[in-house]
Amino acid sequence: MTTPIAELLGAVPSLNDPTEPFTYEVRDGTIVGSWDIVRATTLYPTEIESIDKDYHITVTLDAAKHTYEFNERKTSSEGSVSGDGAGFSKDFFSGKSTSKEFSFSIGGVSKTDDGVSMKPVAYTFSTSRIKDPLFTFLQQHGWQRKKGLLSGLFNR
Repeated sequence: MTTPIAELLGAVPSLNDPTEPFTYEVRDGTIVGSWDIVRATTLYPTEIESIDKDYHITVTLDAAKHTYEFNERKTSSEGSVSGDGAGFSKDFFSGKSTSKEFSFSIGGVSKTDDGVSMKPVAYTFSTSRIKDPLFTFLQQHGWQRKKGLLSGLFNR
């Protein structure tokens, strides 16, 4: 049996786990998962580097068919300033993807949302880590992923 939308959306906060780096919430009748992957500035002896990466997944529900669609959005910006010059890059992605990342940076003083430290900046990210609990939740409540034209070939 499919859980009605109002009841399903009311249960979304139960997905949040304080040990995980991401959260789920209801916005305008959709389910949004958000992950602030990393935001840090590292001060090396001769240069400054900054990085900011965010990921969002938005699930839209179709009450008539008891199906859902989703869209992923990932933004990334990196910059550096040194005696040799400056550089900046910004990347955007919107669509469906599967990705994993790991980064570890050593040296200098790092400033993050948690404060300033001599610790290295390290992070890991995997889309399955945020998508799997969400999709399992939807399936347990009787909702199925909407099948697209090429879903048999590119089912993620």
